[in-house]
Amino acid sequence: MNAYLTILAIIVMLIMLVNIYVILEISKFPYSKRRQKWMWTNVVLFLPFFGSLIYFLIGKKILGEN
Repeated sequence: MNAYLTILAIIVMLIMLVNIYVILEISKFPYSKRRQKWMWTNVVLFLPFFGSLIYFLIGKKILGEN
């Protein structure tokens, strides 16, 4: 039982680190994309694992467009 909690804690910490990384990546985009930045930040915060995955698959391309 204790091993399961340890593994779960490690997984949760990894997800948190990925979320922090994604939020920092989002913040690097220009100020002119403020509305999109807020939207993607909310997606990442409210859908912890899936939000980061969606951002890497779709959001990075959308924010990178001029």
